[in-house]
Amino acid sequence: MAGTVVLADDEPAVRQYVRTILRNEGFEVWDASDGMEALERVRQLDGSVGLLVTDIRMPRMDGPALAEAVMREYPGIPILFISGFWLDVDQEQRRFPDRPCGYIRKPFVPKALLEAVRKCLAPSEKPTGIPA
Repeated sequence: MAGTVVLADDEPAVRQYVRTILRNEGFEVWDASDGMEALERVRQLDGSVGLLVTDIRMPRMDGPALAEAVMREYPGIPILFISGFWLDVDQEQRRFPDRPCGYIRKPFVPKALLEAVRKCLAPSEKPTGIPA
């Protein structure tokens, strides 16, 4: 399991935590402090991103808006939502049941993050279609 991950979270400590876990598993991690910066990173990498991990609540552009933009421009990139707000995770799961590959709630242990990442990267687990 390895590849390129774009990580969007407005909390520096969360970015450092996730980045360390993923780098220890061999991933190249590009991080961003908000959705606008993350979208620019995805564009800079010209879609050669294996996974987008994004917080739901962020300034300038939140996670759902980032996910919409990435899915429009690069529909093959799986998206993993993370959030410290339980209600946000539940709302996004109901709103987009077939689109992002997963949701995990903060705080999470490394094992939970890596299980979610593996699920997102498993070919049989990827969404089959993107609703219009």
